[in-house]
Amino acid sequence: MNTIAEHHLFWQDESPLVCVERIEETRDAATFVLAEPAGRFFHFLPGQFVSVGAAIDGKTHWRAYSISSSPARPETLSITVKRVAGGLVSNWLLDNLHAGCAIPALAPAGEFALRPGDVPSSLALFSAGCGVTPMMSMTRWLLETRAATDIHFFHSARSEDDFIFADELLTLAQQHVNLKLHLFLTRPLGRIACHRGRLDATRLQALLPEREDTRAYLCGQDAYMDAVSEWLRASGMADDAIRRENFLPVRAATPAGDERFNLHVPAFGRSSEIAAGELLLDVLEREGLPIIGACRTGICGSCKCKIVEGEVATTSAAPLSPEDVSAGYVLACSATARSDLALHIG
Repeated sequence: MNTIAEHHLFWQDESPLVCVERIEETRDAATFVLAEPAGRFFHFLPGQFVSVGAAIDGKTHWRAYSISSSPARPETLSITVKRVAGGLVSNWLLDNLHAGCAIPALAPAGEFALRPGDVPSSLALFSAGCGVTPMMSMTRWLLETRAATDIHFFHSARSEDDFIFADELLTLAQQHVNLKLHLFLTRPLGRIACHRGRLDATRLQALLPEREDTRAYLCGQDAYMDAVSEWLRASGMADDAIRRENFLPVRAATPAGDERFNLHVPAFGRSSEIAAGELLLDVLEREGLPIIGACRTGICGSCKCKIVEGEVATTSAAPLSPEDVSAGYVLACSATARSDLALHIG
C-alpha cells in the first residue's frame, strides 16, 4: 500500500469506522460489522487484529480484537466480542455499540496470520472460547479462495450455547470436504454431535493425521495453548510450525527495592517519576499524555515512542523495524526504566 491509488482505495485508520450491522452470536458474544464511511476497502491478512477505542468516562481506552471476517470480502471488517468479567472495553462495546454508531480504530496489524504465497497444504487450527475469531477469518478466507489446504479445526467450548459461529462452521464442514471440524464440549446439551469433555493428547493424536507439512495455529487461554503446544511437539511437530496468539497484557516486573527515576517528555513540558520495573505506558497514561496503548502486549506498535536520553529494558520489539530500534524507538507497553529518561511521543 505505497501508491497514491492504493492510499485512496484502502482505509488507513485516518477516519472512524461505522458499525453497519450487529450480529448476536451467543448470549454473551456479538459480531460487529464495520465499514469505512467513504466506502474504502480494508486490507488485512486472515488472523490479524484491529484495535478499537471506546470513550469511557471522558477517556478513550484502546483494545485489540482479532478480525473474524475474511479479507476476500474487503468492503467490511468484523470483530467478534465476548463479555468477560471486568472487561472494560469488551463490555462497553456489547452494551453501547449498535448499527449506526461510529468508533475510532487503528489499522489492522499482527504477525499471527496466513499470508498469500505461504499457505500450508495441511493446517491445524486450535481454539478455545472466543479464540475462535482469528481461526474463523482464516477458515473463511481459505474456503472462499478455494485454497488446496486440508483444514483440521479443533474448537473447545463449554456447551452448544457457548459455541460462537456454530451454525456457520457446522454448515461449512458439511459443504467442504477439506474442512474437518473437531468440536469438544465439556457440558454438551445433546443438540450437536461433538466430542464430550476436553481435548487431550490421545484424542489429538487420533484425530490429526501425521503429516510433515502440517502447520498449527493456536488461540485461547495460555494454559490451553501450553498444553496443545506440548502435545504437538510430542507428536513430532517442529517448534517453528506452531504459531500462538493471545492478548494478555505485558506485566511489569515487581520493582526491586524503591529505586525511582525521572521521566521527562520535553515536547509536552511534563516530568514524572517512574519506579524501576514500572511500564512506561502506565506512567504516560497516568500523566494523561497522548499515548495509545491498544494491544498492550507488544505486538501492534501503537505505543511506539523514542528514547531521547536514558536506558530502558524491553520485552518486545516485534512490530518495530531494525531502523526503528537503531533510532531508539521502543514500545511503551513493553519497556521499563533503568535510568532517568527523556522521551519523544509520536
